[in-house]
Amino acid sequence: MHKKTSSYIHHYIVGATIAATLISAPVANSQSAMKNADVPNLGLPLDIPLLLSGNFGELRRNHFHSGLDFKTQGRTGLPVRSADDGWVSRIVASPWGFGRAVYVTHPATGLTTVYGHLEAFSPTIDKRVRAEHYARDSFSIYLEFPEGEIPVKRGEVIGRSGNAGSSGGPHLHMDVRDTRTGDALDPMVYYRQHIKDNVAPEVRSIALYPVVGEGEVSAPSTLLPAKIAQGFTAWGRVIPAIKAYDRMTGTTNIYGVKHLVLEVDGKEVYRRTIDRFTFATTRAVNTLTDYAGVINNGSWMMWTYIPDAEPLDYMISTVDRGTVMIDEERDYKCRWILEDEHGNRKVQPFTIHGRRADIAEAPRKGNLIDHRGRNTFNVDGATVTFPKGTFYNDCYISITSQPSEKYITPVYSVGREDVPVSGEFYVDIDVPSDIATDKLCMVRINSKGNASRIDAKYSDGRMKGRPSALGRFAVTTDTVAPKVRPVKPETWGRTGKVKYVISDNLSGVQTYRGSIDGKFALFELDGKTATATFTMDPSRFTRGRKHDVMMTVTDACGNSTTFRNTFTW
Repeated sequence: MHKKTSSYIHHYIVGATIAATLISAPVANSQSAMKNADVPNLGLPLDIPLLLSGNFGELRRNHFHSGLDFKTQGRTGLPVRSADDGWVSRIVASPWGFGRAVYVTHPATGLTTVYGHLEAFSPTIDKRVRAEHYARDSFSIYLEFPEGEIPVKRGEVIGRSGNAGSSGGPHLHMDVRDTRTGDALDPMVYYRQHIKDNVAPEVRSIALYPVVGEGEVSAPSTLLPAKIAQGFTAWGRVIPAIKAYDRMTGTTNIYGVKHLVLEVDGKEVYRRTIDRFTFATTRAVNTLTDYAGVINNGSWMMWTYIPDAEPLDYMISTVDRGTVMIDEERDYKCRWILEDEHGNRKVQPFTIHGRRADIAEAPRKGNLIDHRGRNTFNVDGATVTFPKGTFYNDCYISITSQPSEKYITPVYSVGREDVPVSGEFYVDIDVPSDIATDKLCMVRINSKGNASRIDAKYSDGRMKGRPSALGRFAVTTDTVAPKVRPVKPETWGRTGKVKYVISDNLSGVQTYRGSIDGKFALFELDGKTATATFTMDPSRFTRGRKHDVMMTVTDACGNSTTFRNTFTW
């Protein structure tokens, strides 16, 4: 559906010019592939009415939301049930992400379901997992199981709902995945009949971006609903955009829009349907939006522009890379069409007034990046290497250095942080020979001057880092040990719950280990609150006596803190 053109598109928002030759791409289906197929019947994961706090495919920073978030009435501890017969194929426990999660593979349907943010596993699963926790002296764990080792039946309780991991409140996160490919599928296809929804998506604003060097848009370039009727005034090649959310019956939440279409003068020029995605391309969610607006203003303006790399061609079809050519002095009649899985539709018409205008030449500053190949640059004691495919477009990137009194190396500016990249690249920085290497730490410095550690190792006089976002980088040292703070130790004997808050100033907590009476204690760390909690187990510890507690926390630079307490339980 793409049409070829000899012009170059220049990414409007990135400061550095991004050039993209327009080429063809396959056409995506207009509706969910499962709507007209034989959809497997999956059982309900909860015993309460299903209401959502989040839907499939929502645009998040660096990833799509991979499932449905079911509300649990503000409670934890509700029974979570397997959607079908199968076997537990994977179990994860982590301070972040899904927290505790159970993966169940269903051979009869070719699906795998995932249940995340659990408060607890079922007794059968917990017994198996707990043995691994103690065998490895670790709370964080990733286990895979062969078929038949832990069978489960449809409706069997596999855990209790919770708020573990990177959860913003009690709920059950549920994925449905294609077992063969690992792709995330929209669970709403399977649960549509159990979720009431007669509310259409809503439009918050629309926008029009000029393609730098090829188009001009007169102010205002963003219109709120009350002003949409006045339309835009433009000339040359432009990129339409929209900020919109879905709504559902019985809730005040906002959700992602599943089907999005743009028509110009009655002809479709853009169509996007998010009914599945590959995890290998989930980071390409950043290409669906004005990424600079997301980074700088928190504004999720979804646009029609398609980059050179076309990482999401399986969910998008366009004409002319999603751009519109305004080359006649007339009104171009446009409309956005938004639709959810239940068929609720919102149509938003708007007009682009074609008015001849001078088009400024696109700036070309910095190093030219070919997104199809490996690019390496050297600057004042540093080497920056971008592997093939790091960028979604050919672009110009500036790489500079500035002396620094705060860090032990200069600060290296690598492009702009509001330009999206597909993943890790390499920044190698020379380190002065008189610096002790065991406490070295490479950091990324944000626009507010705050530094955060990135993954890096010292080798042959250099710190070799692997950041996954552009920005400013430097090397420093971390000699400050982590902090350990007991939480209400006077209550430990009564409640049997031992708690610490653990934190680090720079390089981050690398490991922690708690012990009671000299024996490993399974402290469970909640990453979002930095709280490590252990519940006394009478099968491992004797009641009615004084217990010695020791918590040791080590950061990524090897600095360590040990905190000791005693209490009677």
